Amino acid sequence: MNPAFLATIIRRENTMAEEAREQETRFSDQMWDWRNTVTDRFLGLFPRRTAEHLVNAQKEGLLAIRSLLDRGIEVLEGDLRRVSERPSRQ
Repeated sequence: MNPAFLATIIRRENTMAEEAREQETRFSDQMWDWRNTVTDRFLGLFPRRTAEHLVNAQKEGLLAIRSLLDRGIEVLEGDLRRVSERPSRQ
């Protein structure tokens, strides 16, 4: 194949990948802006202390899930350790 043609294809591919990353970043930023707007409006319906309790309850729920995930990862690491210590089959 022609080296100039390959170089052109590679440049286009890199440009397309960069454009996709930029578009993904813009979309992600828009989603976070939308999420923050909705959350602020919802929490604005409650007194400040109530809103704080609601946010803290959500945080505690996520921390509980994180704890479960961490434990699951520990279990899998133990499985992997036992598998690697097992004699290999011939």
